[in-house]
Amino acid sequence: MSLASCQAQWARALAEGAFDEAAAFVAGNGLAPQRRLWVYHNQLRLAWRDALETTYPVVLALTGRRYFRNAARGYGGWHRAPTGNLRDFGAAFADYLEKRPELALYPYLPDVARLEWIRTESVAAAEEPGLPLALLAAIDGQAWAHLRLRLAPSLRLFASPYPVARIFAAASGRVDKQAARKALQQREAAAVVVYRQGRAVTMETLMPANWRWLLALAHGRPLAEAVALGCETAARMDGAFDLRAALAWTFDRQLVTAIDP
Repeated sequence: MSLASCQAQWARALAEGAFDEAAAFVAGNGLAPQRRLWVYHNQLRLAWRDALETTYPVVLALTGRRYFRNAARGYGGWHRAPTGNLRDFGAAFADYLEKRPELALYPYLPDVARLEWIRTESVAAAEEPGLPLALLAAIDGQAWAHLRLRLAPSLRLFASPYPVARIFAAASGRVDKQAARKALQQREAAAVVVYRQGRAVTMETLMPANWRWLLALAHGRPLAEAVALGCETAARMDGAFDLRAALAWTFDRQLVTAIDP
């Protein structure tokens, strides 16, 4: 048998608990090969569980420890991590939760998980210094239309039909849970921005027009196009897009790291 086949059987034994084939390559030495494999298999499941509990503490708080650990076991058999780094293991957990039929009564839960995941991405992102607004003010106004504002690597933007930021804050004990329940009943949507300042991850809910403007900038769109999208979004909601306020908000939070002509 080739080394690749042996490794594949070993991986199946660890991930799925299919010990029979891999047991042929394990020396007993006083303990049955299947039992030895079970020890490694169980340790792997515990590592999966601990990794998910660390990454998704709010989902854990919302579902309860017993349900969460059962879901973690199921996820470990359903998902294969793209790397050997446990930090990457939880990348598809929200997609897995979306497939569990018993969670149909809690349709917001996968989006809460997605919000938690992008917070971990923000923590791990590179850090680049922000620019002062004065640098933009010094540029000729006629050139503004074509400028591209490069945003901080830690910036993440997330939109959901559910009030995920309120649910997150309530489950974390930072706001009254009744407010989150009321927002759910009213089908309140959320346009969320996540970014890091130093070691602290900050999450804010924006007006849709400001969120759409920021999303356009994050995708590398010129300033004029981003403003047009912000104005279009505001008009659909009978509002107005305030460019001055949007720029002040973005620069005040040190989110602009470069200005490209």
